Formats: sequence, structure tokens, C-alpha cells
Amino acid sequence: MNRIVRLVSIVTLVAFIAVSGRMWRVAADTPALWTHKPTQDIQWYTVTGLGTLLVGTKAALYQLDPETGREVWRRDDLSGIEAEEVREVTGTPLVLVADNSGRFQQKTKLFALDVVTGKTAWETDRLPGATVAFAPNYEKDMALFLTAASNAMTKDKLDVTALRLTSGEFLWHAEYQEKVELYAGERNGKQTGKYDLSGAQPPLFDEDSVYFTYAGLHRFSLADGKPLWKVVYDVTEGKIKRGNAQAVVDGDVIYTSAKGQLRAIDRASGAVRWTSKDFGGAIAEMQVKGDVIYGRLGGTFYDFGRREFAQRKPHGVVAVDKKSGSQIWFYDGAKNSLTNMAFVPGQNLILLADEKTLIGLDTQSTGKAKEVFRQKLEFKYKLGAMGTAAKVAKFGFGGLSAIGSKGADTTDEPVTITLEENGTAVVRGAQHLLAFDPKSRQIVWSSQYAAPGMSGWKVFVLTALTVAAATLSQANESNAYSRGDYWQARRANDQFISLMSSYEREVTRRYTATKQSGAYTYVLTDIKDDKDKGVGIIGVNMLTGQGERQIMFKDKDPDYRVDDGAGRVFNLRNPKELSAFAIR
Repeated sequence: MNRIVRLVSIVTLVAFIAVSGRMWRVAADTPALWTHKPTQDIQWYTVTGLGTLLVGTKAALYQLDPETGREVWRRDDLSGIEAEEVREVTGTPLVLVADNSGRFQQKTKLFALDVVTGKTAWETDRLPGATVAFAPNYEKDMALFLTAASNAMTKDKLDVTALRLTSGEFLWHAEYQEKVELYAGERNGKQTGKYDLSGAQPPLFDEDSVYFTYAGLHRFSLADGKPLWKVVYDVTEGKIKRGNAQAVVDGDVIYTSAKGQLRAIDRASGAVRWTSKDFGGAIAEMQVKGDVIYGRLGGTFYDFGRREFAQRKPHGVVAVDKKSGSQIWFYDGAKNSLTNMAFVPGQNLILLADEKTLIGLDTQSTGKAKEVFRQKLEFKYKLGAMGTAAKVAKFGFGGLSAIGSKGADTTDEPVTITLEENGTAVVRGAQHLLAFDPKSRQIVWSSQYAAPGMSGWKVFVLTALTVAAATLSQANESNAYSRGDYWQARRANDQFISLMSSYEREVTRRYTATKQSGAYTYVLTDIKDDKDKGVGIIGVNMLTGQGERQIMFKDKDPDYRVDDGAGRVFNLRNPKELSAFAIR
């Protein structure tokens, strides 16, 4: 893994996030390293890939040094920018800022900022409407922007604009002829909010085309944006997000899923080669292995109509012949929840977990799937208010914006399963972590932690988990193309080469400070010491499953970010006070 991608992987956001970091020790009642008191109320903040803090107010967009809290750069011309309008381009020095001012804005002005200096690398006003999705293509030095007439609408036709990623040069514009479903954000209220394409899968690229899975499957030329063909069909899964899997290009065929069905579509002509039967539920994950397509049925989804996470049934896996679409085997034995699928190399084995069980399926089954094993999810370590961890540090935290408004829900739902570098499979849920060795078929370690006593915590945690689950089986294009030498080889413009050089220096400095880190995951929970009990976070050692550090917040609804590589916790106590604390 190249150093930029390694760096990006350690940037942490809120709640339940896997990070890299040494075993920091925290002294109780640790004072703030620094406190930033802005002249205007802070509307939002985030931690960038360089570890700096990007802050938005009604008056300006600016960046803070994480070590000192001093202002690094400030843009007064970018006032009132919302968090959803800012996108860091992974592995590059660029932060894209889309000025979509006004509820019915008819045009977007886009700025590409150098994250190191805050200066404008390029800007354009060629985007019609409000931005609802962005997709970089590193190999082609291209960025696609999808816009709608208004981001207050739930359904609209789209414009597609292609720009040169390194310079902002206009490349082409295309129109999407069908109206597509737009999705409300997790933070939206019942009556207000903005809509985008966050509930759909991102565009898919091959060497000469881009494929969109909105209102069917549509192929456009990357050279000039010309529509090549389209196959129109219904893709909506009610009001849930990410209910359909990402399309897969395999040779001369593209495989898609929609409303419980799989399709094989000829890559050259757009002709449908076959359509599977309806398997009765959302196929949210699809993987092609040899001559077989495996589809995961059901799971945990955000229902933006009800403003909460919900389960979709059936919970199981289907295997079909990729040449004919005929069913090879079908499994619906999972109960009440389902993670993504994890394929164990060399063992003809799929791992997945439901609410109470870790399940191993034989990929060589026919007819009805064969369960190789069922392992009850049992927990050795009790964390949080149920048990003990490291010495508690108490910080004066606060803020309401990060948590949401739903009431507490203590149902435990495994959401993701990942294969770690040491060969173990780690199951992560709303209230537990478990490591399993597929070779010995033994639980290596397992931890369970108490549900935090705050409103909306579950929406908060599951949002992070479901985003992670949605990307587990998808290739990260930035892995292959974000290295500085790639941009040099493309003979990009001199300005961008200069930006990349400065960015590389900052990346190297940050990576050097964290390359010897161990693996930790932070969980949001209720914790206690001898005198107090309250909401906090516990750092769980991913090798042992034990909590080795914990921090209690003195307020019910903390709005925090963890940068474990640097040993810091940032917190927005209120719109007028942003602080940093050491967790060494």
C-alpha cells in the first residue's frame, strides 16, 4: 500500500472508526492542548488527510494547525459553505468546494483548493444546478460532477460534467435523459434537507467508458461524453440507501443488481443477455468469482423515509451461473441481521454473520447451500459500563450536531466482516467486536460494550459502519493512481506538480510519525470509574480485543474527532469553542 493511501486510512472521523495508532496512555483530567474561540460560530469541522482541521462558519472557510490550534489559512470569500459541499480528493492535495448557495441554486461555482495553503488551484462556473455526486477517475486525470436543477428535489434529471482533475479544464457535458431518485441525508429533518445520490452506487469506469446505475444502466464515452447505450429498468428499493450492489465489469459483460434481480448486459451493445428471477429482497452486494456470481440478500440499510436504520429480508446469499443466470444454490438461513460476505482464500468458504451467529458457507454447494459451520457470537470481554478498561480520563466535551435525534435502541446488529492481515475475520456490530480464525475455526477474541446513554447514538454508529460495509468489496481507485510519481508521469501542469510536491512532504512527515503504530478501533459506549458514569469512547486493541484506553465525556452529546496517529482528540464543545486534548 503506498504511503498516501496508508495515511488516508488512519484519518478518523466520529464514533466507530478503525484507525492505526500506538497505545496512548491518558492521564485523568488532562487539560486542553489548545482551545480555538472563533469570531463566528462554527457550523462544522472535519479532520483532513493531513491531520489538519477544516472549519466552516457563516463568515469563512479556514484550516487549523492540529498541534497548536493556530489558523493556517483562511478563505473569507467561501463563507457559509456547508459540510456536504466540501470533498477532499483522496491521495491528492485538492479539496473541492462547491458553492451551492441558496435552496434553489441554478448554478454551482466550484473551487479546487490546495489543502496545504488554501490557495485556489483552479475554479470553474461550468456546473449547472447543484452538485449531487462526484466521481474521480485518476487514470484519465478526470473528475465527473453530477448535478440536478435543485438539491431540494427528490427526483430529477441529471447533468454530467467532466473536468480535468489537475487543472479544472472543461472536457465535456452530457445529459441524463431519465429522472433519477435522489436520497435524503442522515442529518436531514422530516420537512427540510438536501438530496443527493448518496443512496446509489458511484459511477463505474473502464478504460474508455463510464457506467451509471441510476434508472437502469447507462454507458457514456469518456472521450466526449456521448451516450453509447442504455438499459432502462426500475432500481428503487423503497426508501433505503445502497439497496443495490455496485455493477461489475467482467470481460465483455456487465453484471448489475436491482430490486432483487441480477442482470447480465452485453458491454458493447447494451443488449440484456439474461435477467435472473426475483430472489425476494435487496441484493446489496455482488461478487464474481470464476463462473459464479454471489449476491448478498438483505442486511442493514438506512431508511431515509423513516429516518432510521432498518433490516431488509430475506437475509442470505444466492449463487448463480454467470453465463445463464440460473440459480446454483440459495441460502436464507441468517436471522434478523446480515453482514457483508467475506471470501476466505483457498478454503472455498464464505463468512458472514447474522444477529447471533457467525456462519461459514461452502462455495461449492449445489441446490441448497451447505453450512460448513455455525459459531455462536459469544463475548469474553465486557467493556464500557459493563466492565473495565484503562484509567478514565474526563474531558469537558459537548455539542449536539454529531449525534442525531432518535431514541436509544439497544438491539445488537453485526454489520461488517473484514479479513485482517493476520488472517482473522473481524465482525463488527453496533455493540460488539469479534475476531475469528477461519483455519482453526476458533474465536480468537471477542468484546461486547454497553449501549451509550444518549439520543440517536445508533444512527450515528451505524452510519459509519454501513458506509464501511458498502465499500469493502469495491476497489479503491485512488490506491492505483494517487502516487506522486503517477502525476509526474502524466506530465500534468506545472502548478499541480508543485502542489503535489508540497503535499508529499506533509504526507511523508505524518506517515513517518505513525508507521510503527498498532491497530486500534474506537467504540462509542457508556463507561464508568469509581465515582462517575457517562458517555465516552474506548480504544480496543485489535490483536487482543481488550479496551486499553478510555475517555469519558462530561456532557451527554459529544461532538468529537479522534486522530489516534497523532494522539489527539478534538471536540466542539459548542459553536464558540473547539479544543484539542492529548491521549498519550
